[in-house]
Amino acid sequence: MDEQQEEAKTGQGKPVLIAALVCDVAVKDPTSGKISLIGIFDRVHVNKFPAKRPVSLYAKLTEAEGEYEFQARYVYAGTGEKLAEAKGKFNSKDKLGTVELNLQFPPLPITAAGRYDFQIWVNGAFLGQTFIDAAEMG
Repeated sequence: MDEQQEEAKTGQGKPVLIAALVCDVAVKDPTSGKISLIGIFDRVHVNKFPAKRPVSLYAKLTEAEGEYEFQARYVYAGTGEKLAEAKGKFNSKDKLGTVELNLQFPPLPITAAGRYDFQIWVNGAFLGQTFIDAAEMG
C-alpha cells in the first residue's frame, strides 16, 4: 500500500521524523515545556559483554494530525533481533507543529559488540532510526 492509499484509509498522513537522539537523560522543564538532552552519545564502551545500560531516546516528529500509535524498537543490527521496545500513543492537533517523544528505557541489554538500532514506527510505518555502537574496553 502506498502513502496516498494509507492516508485515504486512515484519514492521516504519515508523520515525518526530523530528529532522533540517544542520551543519558532527557528532562522536560515543567515551566517552559522545553526538553533538555543530557549526555547525547552514539558509542558505548563496556568492560565485558553482555552488559546493560539505561538510555533515553528523544524523537521529534512533524506533519502529524490526529491520534497515532508509536513503537520504538531496540534492535541488534547484526542479527535483526528485537531486544526491547516501548509503545504508546500521541495526539497532534496541528499538522504544521511538532511532537516530541521522550522515552526513558530501563537498562537495555548490550549482548555483543556492534550496532544497536532504535527504530521509530508510527501506525505500523517505519519513519527512521538512530543507533549506538558498542565496543569492549581494552
